[in-house]
Order: sequence, then C-alpha cells, then structure tokens
Amino acid sequence: MGEQETELESMNEIGMDKITLDIEIVKITIKSLKRNTSCGVGGVPAELLKSGSEKLYELLRQIFWRCLNGDKISNDWKIGHTSAIYKKKKEGWTWNL
Repeated sequence: MGEQETELESMNEIGMDKITLDIEIVKITIKSLKRNTSCGVGGVPAELLKSGSEKLYELLRQIFWRCLNGDKISNDWKIGHTSAIYKKKKEGWTWNL
C-alpha cells in the first residue's frame, strides 16, 4: 500500500509523471528576456525580473512547476493584449504587417 501512495504522489492530476523544473532553467530563461520590451498585463518589467535574487527565482520556479503539473492557472495569466505596430514600407512589398 505504501508503494502505491508513493507512485500516486509522483503523478499529477491527469495521471502523468510530474515534470521537474530545475532552477537553473528558470534563471537562464529570465536572463534571456529582452530589455526595453513592454510589460505584460501584470505590469512587471523584464528588467525587474532580471535583477531578481535567488529567492525570486525559486518562487517563480515553484509557481511554474505547479502550473506544469496540473495546478490551476490564474485567469490573469491567460490575458494578453495585442496591438499593431506600423513599420516603414519595404520596397517591393504591396502590404505592410
């Protein structure tokens, strides 16, 4: 019976093995964020995340790990704003993105 409980603890809600997430991956990903880009809906600039401490990276790792392994994702994280940005026309193009 104890062995079964251990197996269940290592599985997420949909019956798959839990995904592991190394803090080094979180650090590398945050460090690779582009500077001077617009903030997300939450208003947290990339520069703030990049200047974070080990404690911040660990907290973010825990949040991402929970989401990857079946915990509910906040509705705020599902919101995105898209806007068109005009770019100069390139010669030979008949339309502009």
